[in-house]
Parts: sequence; structure tokens; C-alpha cells
Amino acid sequence: MKTWGRYGPVVLLLAGLAVVTLYLRVNAAAFGPRPATLRFAFQLMLAGTVIAVLRNEVGFSTFGVFGPVILAFAWLAVGPVWGFLFVAYVFIVTVAARSALTGLDLGTAHRVATLLVVAIVAVFVMVTVGRVQGTPPFDAVLLFPVVLTTWYAERFVQGVTASGWAQPTRRLALTVVAISAAYLVAGYDPLVTAVVENPELWVVLAGLNVALGTKTSMRLGEYLRFRTLRRALAAENPSDVLTMRVRNREFISRYNPASLLASYDKVEMKQRFHGLGIPTPETLLVVADETDLAALRDLVATRDLFVIKPVDGSGGDRILVVSGRDAPDGTFTTNRGQLTAEEVVAHARDICVGGLADYGERSRAVVEELVTPDGLLADRVTAGVPDLRVITLHGYPVMAMARLPTEESRGTANLHVGAVGVAVDIATGVASGGYQQTRRAFLDEHPDTGRRSRSRFPTGSASSLSRRGRPSPPGSATPASTWSSTRFGARWCSK
Repeated sequence: MKTWGRYGPVVLLLAGLAVVTLYLRVNAAAFGPRPATLRFAFQLMLAGTVIAVLRNEVGFSTFGVFGPVILAFAWLAVGPVWGFLFVAYVFIVTVAARSALTGLDLGTAHRVATLLVVAIVAVFVMVTVGRVQGTPPFDAVLLFPVVLTTWYAERFVQGVTASGWAQPTRRLALTVVAISAAYLVAGYDPLVTAVVENPELWVVLAGLNVALGTKTSMRLGEYLRFRTLRRALAAENPSDVLTMRVRNREFISRYNPASLLASYDKVEMKQRFHGLGIPTPETLLVVADETDLAALRDLVATRDLFVIKPVDGSGGDRILVVSGRDAPDGTFTTNRGQLTAEEVVAHARDICVGGLADYGERSRAVVEELVTPDGLLADRVTAGVPDLRVITLHGYPVMAMARLPTEESRGTANLHVGAVGVAVDIATGVASGGYQQTRRAFLDEHPDTGRRSRSRFPTGSASSLSRRGRPSPPGSATPASTWSSTRFGARWCSK
């Protein structure tokens, strides 16, 4: 019964599509030939499926799903060479403009609007010069690709600012590869004609996407990344590799109602921890509007140690760690270099009305006391706070890992920006070798300190969820023996 409740609506949807296509097939003569103007719709079906396969089955990280599809249509309109040159030209111009705006606290809406003006002027110049030079005409079909390219430039520069050049450049390159693949498939006339003339293939395309989305457990990229681990588990149970697809589908989505996940953020979790008496870094301030920014200025004037992070962020994006104040000029030492008090406040404002707040939607920033490393993991890193992350299911700890900050991660313990993840066996406390996601490499030693990743945690440190710490005086850093909130589990900073 549960299976029907889960898959029944999809079966009915595909059955409905099958009935519609059967009706069209039986009455094809009455409807006549399909209008040529609708051919692009069938190209859209194919291009969308290609991008979905590259992202979810191969493991490409691209700038969106539909964006590459639309840009592929721009290539179809003017040819791949001119299409690539057009998109590259607009992208380079808008990246340069975005870089020029970096020092201004504009917020997302005005910043993107400014970039759009610059992009349109650049296109006008290109079209005007093209008329003289005899280049292909760039008509209105390219206006939406201009908007998308402008947004890509915004996200690219944000990514470079947050994590350096490597990840955004790789993502941009994979996006270009995805656009090329979508162009090749959507531009292959025999395939497009077959889809246009055979309604049954419409159901096949829908069914293929549903099947791949629900049944694929391991992406090609994960298959290659974990090949050593899979060989090691072959004699026992290779399914012990919990991939992201299986995690999201079989655990997070199944056991966490969407409405509940949408209502939880870092502030909500921290409030619950405080209420339960679980030691957690003190929440100093939640910044949501201009009034809160005034309060943040007052806080910055009296505190030298604190952290600012988005309440709904992930992957270490936009985390600012303030670890001291330089007496001579009053600037703060942070994981993003020396910043003035106003630049610290501007960072919080950018979280609220820019940066992570896509399309101008407002967000919030949480300011909390700084946790400093102490004891077991402190000597394994040069900066930042290493921690022990415990994943729970129905209240029971099921897996754990230590996260070790690096210079590449700017002192944060987030794997997406360069920290090293080290697997920890809950039963024994033994930590095995590490893995650095940004370099896609297994490591036996920390890249900065040279200390071996393999170690042993005290028995029970990964399995006990009742750790207690001691409060610290106001304005001081909390010794790292506290719980910090995450969306799907908790992490303990060892003492």
C-alpha cells in the first residue's frame, strides 16, 4: 500500500500521457502534419533530458538545468560558433562589470539590474558592429540568453569571492559542455523528427526521466570516485557506499517532511538546543533588517571574536569568522583577510539583501560566538575549528566523520570549500584516511600540517549525544566542547 501511495500518482500520470498519445496516434490523419513552429518544443524535451542525465547520472555540476537548455537554443539559432562567441562575449563583459561593483553594497536586485543594462548595451554594440562586418543577425531570440548569461556572471563572481577560482571555473566549464551536448542532441534532425512523428516517444521520455530519477543510486562521477572503496567492500557489501542520490531519496526525503525541513534553519535549531540545555555557541544577534544592522554595529564595537553566517546557507558559503582585532588600525582579522567594522557589517547586509538572497528575496544572518579548537583535533589544523559530525536517524547515531579545516577552506570546516572529511567508525572511534572534495583526492595526511588523518577518538565521543560543556564569559571564545546545529544532524567540536 505504501508503494502505491508513493508511485501511484506517477503511474496515473504516465497512463494519462499514454492515453493522450494513443488518441493522437489513432487520429493523426484528422490532425494533419504537426506545425513546424512547434518543432522547438520537441527539441526542448530532448535538450532538457540531456541536461538532466548529465547532472544526475553523470554528476555534472552546472549553472542550473533550464539555463543550459535555453543557451543551447541560442546556438541553434545562430550556429555553435557564433552562439558560443555571443554568450562568451556577454559573459566576459558582465563579469568585468560585476567585478567593478564588488566594493559597493548594492544588494542583488540593483546589482543584477545594473549588469543587465551593461549586457544589453554590449549586445547593442555587437549588433551594430555586426551590421557593418556582416556577422549573422542576432535577433530577439537571444534576449533571454542575455538575461541568463548575466545571471551566470553574477553567480560566477560570487563563487570566486566565496571559494576561489577552481570550483566556479570547473562549474562554468561543465556548463559549456552541457550546452554543447544539448545543442548536438536537439540539433540532430533525424532524432527530433522521430520524436515529433511518434507520440509514443513522448511517454518514453517522461518515463525515462522518472525511472532515472527514482532508481539510479550512483552517479558516474561517484562510481569513479569510490572505485577503491567499492573494491574494498566487494567481498562484504558494496551497497555500504551511501551515495547522495540514495541519501536524499531514501532517507532525507522519506523521513523528513518537506514542510518541516522548510521551517527549520540554524536559528530554529539553536533555539531548540538552548531550550534543551545542550551546550551550543551563543546566538548574539539575528540580522534581518536595517535596525538589526545598527545593533550589529554596536556589537562589533564591543566584541573581537564572533562568526557571521546565513541562517539558510550551506557548504560554507558566506561564513565570516572574526578571530581578533588589530589594535593599531582597528581592523578585524577574519578568514577573508583584514576587514574594517563597516566591511563586517556590509557582509551581513549582503547575506540579507544580496549574495544568497536570490532575485532580491530577503534572508537573515546569524551572529554567534566564536568556538575555538581545544584538545583532540586542535593540533591537526593550522586555523579554524575542526569538529566531529554525527548523522542520526530516528534519534540513533548511524555514521560520523571529522571535518578538518584547511587554508583552502579559509578556516571553515565545510567540505564544499576545501576542508578534509575523515570517516570515523562509531563503534570503535577509529578515524580512517581523509578525502578532500575540492581536489577529489584521498589523503593520508592533512595538506597543511602534514599530520596523519588516521587517529582514534575516545570511546563514546561519536555515539553519545549527551555531551555537556561549560559556559564562557561574555565576549570570549567558547572552548570547543559544544554541539552546533545542522539541518539533518549535529556536530560536536572535540575537547
